Amino acid sequence: MKKKLRTIIIVFLALAMILAGGYFGLQKIREKNRMARIPETPSRTEGYLKAEEGKVQLYTREVTVQEDFFGRVASREALFTAAGEAPRGTAVTLLRDPETDENGNVLYERFIIEEKEYFAEPGHFTEDKNEVISEKTMYVRTPVTLYKACDDYRIAGFAPKGSSLDIKGFDRINDDGSVNMYEVSYNGTEGYVFAKYLAFTEEEALALYNEHGEADFHKGAVASYETYGGDPLLLDYYPYGKPVFENKELLRKGGAMYLCVGCSDEYQAYLDCALSLGINAVCIDIFDDILGFDSDAAQEYSPSNYNYSNWNRAFYAENWAAMVKAFQDAGIYTIGRIVVFKDVNYSYDHPENCIDYYGTNWPSVYSRGVWEYKVALGIEAVRRFGFDEIQFDYVRFPEDVFYMQTSGVADFRNTYGETKSQGIQNFLYYACDMIHREGAYVSVDVFGSSASGVVTENGQYWPAISNIVDVISGMPYTDHFDSYDSSYWTDPYGTLYWWGGLAAPLQASIPTPAVARTWITGYNTPCWDPYMYYGANEIDLQAQGLKDAGLDGGFLIWNGGSDLQKYYDIGWAWKSYE
Repeated sequence: MKKKLRTIIIVFLALAMILAGGYFGLQKIREKNRMARIPETPSRTEGYLKAEEGKVQLYTREVTVQEDFFGRVASREALFTAAGEAPRGTAVTLLRDPETDENGNVLYERFIIEEKEYFAEPGHFTEDKNEVISEKTMYVRTPVTLYKACDDYRIAGFAPKGSSLDIKGFDRINDDGSVNMYEVSYNGTEGYVFAKYLAFTEEEALALYNEHGEADFHKGAVASYETYGGDPLLLDYYPYGKPVFENKELLRKGGAMYLCVGCSDEYQAYLDCALSLGINAVCIDIFDDILGFDSDAAQEYSPSNYNYSNWNRAFYAENWAAMVKAFQDAGIYTIGRIVVFKDVNYSYDHPENCIDYYGTNWPSVYSRGVWEYKVALGIEAVRRFGFDEIQFDYVRFPEDVFYMQTSGVADFRNTYGETKSQGIQNFLYYACDMIHREGAYVSVDVFGSSASGVVTENGQYWPAISNIVDVISGMPYTDHFDSYDSSYWTDPYGTLYWWGGLAAPLQASIPTPAVARTWITGYNTPCWDPYMYYGANEIDLQAQGLKDAGLDGGFLIWNGGSDLQKYYDIGWAWKSYE
């Protein structure tokens, strides 16, 4: 019995050992199979995401594995889920173990972005940052200025709508994956252009903006006679991104006091006036025949202006800077006014940039040298004195341009074959892009006739201007409409209401209209009978006429001599914009 029991125990132990050996052997096989499935740490390559445009779609991966009895993979399923987008140019680490199909074809590449794992479809990785964009050719949708450098205002050339640009590089990628400026080559000229004005196809570039019937509306903006201002359909009406600057809000409703350079000699009196009457903005001359400060830009571009102003500025220079600062310290919005294409002293320095017509001294709207000078002056004023807004005045051709045109002998220095209205619009694109880069807003003064619904002979067409700038300031002075019809200046409400009724529909005809802050008559009118005194009541009537017509951006009061007593006489009407 004992011998039999001993035999059973021995057999049982032998079987247990066999089973144990089989179990542990199986576990070793399974572990070996599992280890075989664990990839080695993949090689890493630093680089960037690239794309044809915009952003790259990212995915996360969830893997489900089914094993057989021996721990071998019986089935494997990888589920990829969209996990947002990353702009091209994003720094990534490429892991060299992509997701492949059964034939070894790469389905997704594997990346590390900010210490997290993502996947993307193949073809979105490059080690060379200059290759993050794939564009080789772009087309001009909105006429573009070519800049000599991506951080400079100096002009290398110009390319009209529909032009084909060879892409050589770029300056930086925006947060949305778009390019800020492309480095391009065009007709032998190399430079930088803003990408926002370009399209990927020629068809898209040549198309007119007609999202809400804009092209249909503006094609009728022609006078009953040839004004030589240009075809309205050759102008651009695409939406223009209006900036919002941190800690600097655009003045959308205001009553602004005008101060010529000479006011700096007694600026404290004007400041006291502004504070006592609740004036919330001031328009200060930077340049109108004379400079307000010792400008490096003037010294470079127009020595005659610099020397003339330096001689005349002896009484004002020191106080002008103090005047600007005093108004800013008081919390009053500061607008710096620059006269652009009316500049006698500049014509002495650069007659080649002026209209050639019987000795006229009017710099041409087409002349890029004038553009550079006046925009450089604005940039300098913003950097040195911190203006909230730069206002460009005399952005037009001279009053007698119609006769110049019809004479057949005038040379307008039209290097790029632009129409008059194109020249003005293209200048404003340039000016806005450069001044906005400095963190200031841009306004422009226009004739009251620019709201007549036609492209005028001096090149101003309200919608084509308002669509670009931050503020448009019409000048419907009540004594400027008809010297023989006194009803215009004796009825300030009716005149401004009528004129505002012309401008308001034009504001509504464009996708990105400017704030309409209007120059109103702040002087007694006119210098002939019937003479009419303009005081607080007349200012208020003009302001109410504008508001009732739908223009609620406020006003600037024009008094060419900046008459302090007149400003006090206006009194309570300064706040009529409210």
